[in-house]
Amino acid sequence: MVRRSAATLGARARDGIRRGLRPITGRLLGSPSPRPPSSRPEPSDAQQRRIDRLVQALDVVRQVEALEPSLASTHTPQEFLTLDRAVRRPNGDPSLQSMLPAPLRGHWDPERATVGTLSAAVTADVVVLAKFDLSSQVKLRAAYSGDRRTVAVQPVRPNGSCGITNAVATHEIVDRYAPGLMPKLLGHGELGGGLRYLVERWVDGDPLTTRLRMAAHLPQIIEGLSRVHLGYGVHTRRVSEIWHRGFREQWQDVRDAELVPAEQGARVAELIAADKRLRLSWSHGDLVASNVLGTDDGVVIIDWEHAMERPVMHDAAKLHLFAAEKDPLLDLLLEEWGQPEASGGYSAAEELVIVHARFLSRAPVRMAELAGHKREGVYARQVARQADLLSDALERAV
Repeated sequence: MVRRSAATLGARARDGIRRGLRPITGRLLGSPSPRPPSSRPEPSDAQQRRIDRLVQALDVVRQVEALEPSLASTHTPQEFLTLDRAVRRPNGDPSLQSMLPAPLRGHWDPERATVGTLSAAVTADVVVLAKFDLSSQVKLRAAYSGDRRTVAVQPVRPNGSCGITNAVATHEIVDRYAPGLMPKLLGHGELGGGLRYLVERWVDGDPLTTRLRMAAHLPQIIEGLSRVHLGYGVHTRRVSEIWHRGFREQWQDVRDAELVPAEQGARVAELIAADKRLRLSWSHGDLVASNVLGTDDGVVIIDWEHAMERPVMHDAAKLHLFAAEKDPLLDLLLEEWGQPEASGGYSAAEELVIVHARFLSRAPVRMAELAGHKREGVYARQVARQADLLSDALERAV
């Protein structure tokens, strides 16, 4: 009954916000209130939907702050600027700039027509809706300069999984076997409506967004992930048990579309048909450059929301994608992760080939979906690059 009452108050408060009224008082005192300057034109329907979504996001952050002991909270409304899918304080800490999507950095002049204002009883300095914030419940990140905290909020997916749950499970593994490889966990919990949150310590570091910076830190990344594999353990499964028989048909589609040379396509098909055992362990799953931070003490890997058991070479294939120099990376990967299980398994290089082939197996369907789209050419170049990486790995699989 209490939860229903709170939900009703929240709905009434947000309805009042949309009408331009002051939010109702009581338990939800301080809910976000948009206050656009009267001299500006009325927002379009799309802009109003974005404003409503930011209001919803700030209200969720307020709920997390009220519930989570590791975060400060306030009952006093604070002023915020809004731009696209982000909210920030007018004079925010410059060190939190990396939280903002790159296209939005440096465009926060309050006089710009694209910049709006909101008021909310929230202590966060920055709140950003996720790029793929697509469900009815919000998906967001927030940052706090004074306490050096970050918050992630995600809904439970229709299949029952959740990125926050994955990250919490990963902390139990990484904090034990590779401490320092991910941010320090400060708290986590669940809100109503299937929303879950995670609080971590802010990491003072810069994303390794250039290939040369990534190359300089590759030994530390591989060594840290090796400790995760060793601690968590490695076991094996056959290719058909991991991806089922559909993988063979998908690879045939790749060959039919001539996305790889005929000889290479045939060699990969033979490896898949052999149906040997692949090594599996705990995997980050999205090891792109922006998820690896260089710090004074080494590297910290963030955003473990896709973490789960996968082939050991899944993260290796991602590193291969961003490597500035392929041969030194492959030498290092095959030296560090090149000890497959003795019975009935592939070589490490063959494992890497199969994972690259798995990435490529999605290409024919995706290319058909993008036919005529402005991103068609970009994706075609990505596929060609992936085919080149597969060729690199095949040269080692002899």
